[in-house]
Amino acid sequence: MRISGREGGWAGGRWEDFLCAFKRVCGMPDYAGYLRHMAERHPGTPVLNERDFFEAHVTARYANGASRCC
Repeated sequence: MRISGREGGWAGGRWEDFLCAFKRVCGMPDYAGYLRHMAERHPGTPVLNERDFFEAHVTARYANGASRCC
């Protein structure tokens, strides 16, 4: 399987789409996706810088404390 190249394979947007989906499955925030969403759906609205975006994600995810099984 090719990861990059000009003819077919995982070239272009397909690789970025895969990484975005992988990050979502793992629970990692996607800053590039956030920027695309804000530009498409909320033009003119101020966006968070990358650091603030990740801090907001972590705060929202762990606001109730870390989850424990025991």
